[in-house]
Amino acid sequence: MDKALPRLLAAAALCVVQPPAQAVFTIVTDTDLLNYSLTLRVGTTGATVDTVAFSVTGANAGLTPVAVTGTPSISVSVSPTRPALGTAVARPVTLVVDSSTALSCQSGGCGSATIPFSKISWVASNNGNAASGDIQNGRFSASAGQSIASYNANASVCSGGLCPVAGWTVQSRQLTGTVLQFTYDNDVVYPGGNYKGTVRFTASMV
Repeated sequence: MDKALPRLLAAAALCVVQPPAQAVFTIVTDTDLLNYSLTLRVGTTGATVDTVAFSVTGANAGLTPVAVTGTPSISVSVSPTRPALGTAVARPVTLVVDSSTALSCQSGGCGSATIPFSKISWVASNNGNAASGDIQNGRFSASAGQSIASYNANASVCSGGLCPVAGWTVQSRQLTGTVLQFTYDNDVVYPGGNYKGTVRFTASMV
């Protein structure tokens, strides 16, 4: 019986410091005979929430500021599997980010000032092309439901001596290690201080 899978949630914190005043799609052989599963990893393994830091200091805080690259880069993997005895029913996988809550002042005299996440963009590497459904270069929309990847988890694979006449099998496509390098626009003067916010990634398969 087909059933919807629970959504998985991960988070990455991004922070901006103002001065005072990898993915390739891989195909895996399914071994579980009956169950679907979905694994999402954003950044390092474990329960740690990775922090991407942007240091807006020195020349970047002058009269001619330039965009600031954050460190470190963050890798994203979405790993669905399907029953080995299942059929070729389409299994859409979607990766959504929630950046609706702005970065807020933590310290340094910036008071109640906030910075919208739409001031942060990313460049994707180690990824497939747009047609594959992988993450592409983009920018946070400061919304709760921004889709950044969407693809079918099922992959038809031709193997065996009867291929291509009768050797097709259905296996699982996994988005593996797409790397995101974030950049802060630094095109608006905000009160000096330390700002921090969290972006939440949710993967789902139906």
